[in-house]
Amino acid sequence: MEEKIEVAPLRLDVAIKGWIIIYGLTIVTNYILNAWMKAAPIGPWTGAEVLNWYWFDNVCYMLLSLWWCFLFFAVGMWPFDRIQNSFNRGLVATAVCWILGWFSYKAIYWLGLDAGWAFPVIGSLYFLVVFFAYTGENWLFAGFSLPRQFGLLLLACVALTWIVTMTHVRWVPPWWFPFCQIGLATGLFAYLFRRMNQPAKGIMMWLVMFIAVGVWLTISARLGIWDYKLEGVSKFWNIGSYDDTKVWLLMFMVSCSFIYGVLVPLHNWPFTKIPMPWGGFLASIFSAVLVIIITLIIKGLIGPVFTDMNSALTYGYMGVAWSFFIPLFFGIGFEKPYLWVGQKTPGTWEDVD
Repeated sequence: MEEKIEVAPLRLDVAIKGWIIIYGLTIVTNYILNAWMKAAPIGPWTGAEVLNWYWFDNVCYMLLSLWWCFLFFAVGMWPFDRIQNSFNRGLVATAVCWILGWFSYKAIYWLGLDAGWAFPVIGSLYFLVVFFAYTGENWLFAGFSLPRQFGLLLLACVALTWIVTMTHVRWVPPWWFPFCQIGLATGLFAYLFRRMNQPAKGIMMWLVMFIAVGVWLTISARLGIWDYKLEGVSKFWNIGSYDDTKVWLLMFMVSCSFIYGVLVPLHNWPFTKIPMPWGGFLASIFSAVLVIIITLIIKGLIGPVFTDMNSALTYGYMGVAWSFFIPLFFGIGFEKPYLWVGQKTPGTWEDVD
C-alpha cells in the first residue's frame, strides 16, 4: 500500500528532538573545544596569545570538519554508504569529519602559512563545494561513480581554492551562507528557478544571494554595526567590514547556526501551509527575527555567562556544525517526505507550473 504523503505537517516531536540534539551538542562540544584549544592550540600560539586566539582555532577547526561533511554528503555518503545501519554510518562519518577537520586546519600551518590564510582558504572551499554540489546540483560530476565524484569534486575545490587565494580576489566572504541556508532549506530556490538547467540555475541562486548580502550590509551600515569605510577582506571586495564591537559578526555566526538547524527539524511548518514563494519569504523573515533575538540574548550574556565576546562567538557559531551533521548524517528532519501546499512531488518543484 502506497504511503500517503502529508501536506504541511507539524511533527513537533521530531522538531523538539532535533533541537535538543543539535543545540545540546553545540553547548557540550563548544565547551570541550574551547578547553582543548586553550590547552593544546592548533595554531602557532604561545603564552598569552592562546587566550586571544583559542576562539579562532575553535572556529577554523569546526568549519573544516563541517566542510568534509558537505563533501561526503554531496557524493552520496561515499565511502560510508557501505555501512548498513544509519546511526552507525552517521557516527563513523561524523568522527572521520572531525579527524579530517583537525588535520586540514593544521595543514595550513604545516605549509608555512600564517593565520591570515585560514579564512580565505576555508571561505573558498565552502564557496566551491556549495557552488558545484549544492546550488549547482553536482552538474559537472553527476553520472560518474561515487568514488570518482568524490575525487573530482575534491580536486576541483582544492585546486580552485589555490587559484582564488593567490589572486586579489583572495576568497568569497561567507556572508552569503545564511541566505543559502534559507533558499535550500525551504526549497525557495528550487521553486523560484524551477525548470531551469544547470549551471544557469545555480548562477541565478548566487545572484539572489549577492543581492541579499548587499541589502543586509546596507541595513547594517545604517544601524552602525557595519562600516563601508573600513578595509574589506581583500583588495577585490570593496564592501567594508564590521565594527570593533563584533556585534555584526556575532549576528552572522548566529544566523549560520539557527536557520537550517531550526527549519529542517521543524519541516518548515507553519510556512508549508502558505503557497510559494510567499511561504518561503515568510520563513526568511521569521529566521531573521529569530537570529536578531538570539544575537541580543547571547550579547546580553557576555559577562554573566560568557567571559568575553570571543567566547560568545564560539558558542554562537558551533551550532552551524551540528545543524548540518545531525540532519545530513543522521536524518533528523528527513525521516518522512512531506509536501508544501501546492507541491506535487516531495523535494522538487520541477513539475509545478
